[in-house]
Amino acid sequence: MTLYDAYGREVDTGMLREEQAAPTMAGVRNIYSVMHPSIGLTPERLVGIFQQAEFGDPFLYLELAEEMEEKDLHYLAVLGTRKNAVAQLDLVVRAASSGSEDQRAAAMVREMIADGPLQLDSVLFDVLDAVGKGFSATEIIWDTSGREWFPAQLKWRDPRWFAFDWISGEEMLVRTLKGQVIPVDSETQTRLPTHFGGDGIYASMRPGIGIQPMTAPLAPYKFVTHFAKAKAGLPIRGGLARAAGWAYLFKNYVLKDWVTFTEVFGQPLRVGKYHPGASEQDKQALLRAVSRIGTDAAAIMPESMVIEFTEAHQNGSAELYQKFCEYLDAQVSKAVLGQTLTTEMPDSGGSRAAAEVHEGVRRDILNADARRLAATLARDLVRPIVELNMGPQVRYPKIELGLPDDSDAKVFAEIVAMLADRGLRVGQKTILDKLGIAEASDGEAVLGALACGRGEQ
Repeated sequence: MTLYDAYGREVDTGMLREEQAAPTMAGVRNIYSVMHPSIGLTPERLVGIFQQAEFGDPFLYLELAEEMEEKDLHYLAVLGTRKNAVAQLDLVVRAASSGSEDQRAAAMVREMIADGPLQLDSVLFDVLDAVGKGFSATEIIWDTSGREWFPAQLKWRDPRWFAFDWISGEEMLVRTLKGQVIPVDSETQTRLPTHFGGDGIYASMRPGIGIQPMTAPLAPYKFVTHFAKAKAGLPIRGGLARAAGWAYLFKNYVLKDWVTFTEVFGQPLRVGKYHPGASEQDKQALLRAVSRIGTDAAAIMPESMVIEFTEAHQNGSAELYQKFCEYLDAQVSKAVLGQTLTTEMPDSGGSRAAAEVHEGVRRDILNADARRLAATLARDLVRPIVELNMGPQVRYPKIELGLPDDSDAKVFAEIVAMLADRGLRVGQKTILDKLGIAEASDGEAVLGALACGRGEQ
């Protein structure tokens, strides 16, 4: 039986048994950072990094995005807040319908990803790396030791190991040193539609995909590829790191000036005085004493010499640097969380109503992130599980990510109870799926209505 993924590419099950994007000691997929683009970053260099990413090679941009998370604590905090908010949501697998096949497919998916050995909190957090960088690729490690295709692991892969094709800018490619013999149209210089070979050098690609040296297409059913666009456009331009990059650059300039200002005006000027007949040796001793007072707060010197402390006259104010840093942090908070009141309180204070409005905006972003992530999981994880084990289906189980709402559940239960009392036949499985409750196993103690008379005892 021939399988096709959501993009219409033929699936080669032989390639699913090997890791396509595993790290290597040398070559184009090593784990080490050697470029460090954040060092000596200037506006001109930042523009060059962005342009290089747009032209199909996002390596430096992705490395810069990683360093931004390590060096800017505010950016790390707000980005982590946004990703953690989605990663901790309850994941519910719902059947496509009440049909037996759809119910069996949902039960299988639920057992493998929701109740299986996968650490979903960690996996979802890694997949949401796309929020900052624009995309993420998580490789599925399939276990075929049993009778089923089982997703044993979901391994986050370094985004620096991937690139995009040169024509559409949307087809993700994995960097590789394997020899590639990809058919190319001599006139348009684009890949021709082909099929995967056993060595993974061919790909079932759509026409119009640009050539990228030392890359290979991603094998169908092998990756969970998530795109979290902050705006419409190319995936590589949709990450928050691109917008936050300018704030990161300007903040580094301000912090550098602030540190210099603190060094100059943070302590009084030390003046050492020596008498006219002092020798060169005495002068050097006085200089060492003046220097040590600034660092060790202690020094010795000849009795005939004097050290005076002169208060520094500030030509500026540290408040200027602080205000600028706070302004840049506020802009980053708006870009990542959509508001600022959950990250910092204004000097004038804040009202409860304003805080509730800001929290509502943040919840809208949370729901949007959850919907995108659920769609990605349904396309790249749920569908492969179902098709590899049951073959192509008309409908597939659905993934939902959301915060449990007790009030909604109570209203739903009351409505179902009222309809059931009026004779409506409601399937138990449907109700359990809606409430996210697993069906009781054989022999398990279950809740039930109190027998008549017991409640009166």
